[in-house]
Amino acid sequence: MVMYDQHMHTYFSPDASETFEAYLKQTTGPIVTTEHLDFNDCYNGGQDTVLNYDDYSNRIDQLNTKYDNRIRKGIEIGYTKDSHQQITDYLKGKKFDVQLLSVHQNGEYDFLQPVVKEKEAQDVMDEYFSLLLEALENFPTANVLSHFDYGIRLFDVSVEDLQDYQEVLKAVLQKVIDNKMAFELNTRSMYQYGNVALYEQMISWYLALGGSSFSLGSDAHSIDYYGFYFGETMTLLEKYNISKVTVFEQQKQKELTLDSLRK
Repeated sequence: MVMYDQHMHTYFSPDASETFEAYLKQTTGPIVTTEHLDFNDCYNGGQDTVLNYDDYSNRIDQLNTKYDNRIRKGIEIGYTKDSHQQITDYLKGKKFDVQLLSVHQNGEYDFLQPVVKEKEAQDVMDEYFSLLLEALENFPTANVLSHFDYGIRLFDVSVEDLQDYQEVLKAVLQKVIDNKMAFELNTRSMYQYGNVALYEQMISWYLALGGSSFSLGSDAHSIDYYGFYFGETMTLLEKYNISKVTVFEQQKQKELTLDSLRK
């Protein structure tokens, strides 16, 4: 299968140890890794998680001479308002094929840390969805909005619960459209965390608003999750008459048919 997973990590991210070579063995097509960039990273004890761009680029250049230029460069930007300038400064002069935009934390804690489970789900959703919208408003140059449900993964949220946040979530999706970004179908969110129904609701709203760009991403930190449930996700897209997904090269959109990914 010529899979194209647009959200995955190697040992250049502190929470992963996988190699480029291992991912390359999973597909005959190109790969792109999206390494973490999180300033004041609550999940990393408050330290800055900053990709060593020179080492990353040099390693990719070395491997591309052996693997027919199949490796592309990506980064997952963990956005907070306080880190906006640091992110902007870091990105200056650096070339990535794709930039993912994520919200992992609120400056005090990461939304996957145990303290979150002590809070009311409604309060967390109020805060998290507002932070998503803020990130999109303040950082419109990214290419993909990643795992819209990251902040609510620790709760059992239903589609009915999501209706209460329809206004802000539609505003989020409208910003994705306005910013000419793609909406990520995060397959670990969908099938590991059990949020398929939430993604279906977002797909419906997104399409109704005129959105059409979808990105497939597993958020793999090892080959065990590479292309996780991509077959099922592509079938789900076809249910909504969607036949293509969006990938980025040098931050320019390119569409791939679902049929081409199945070969």
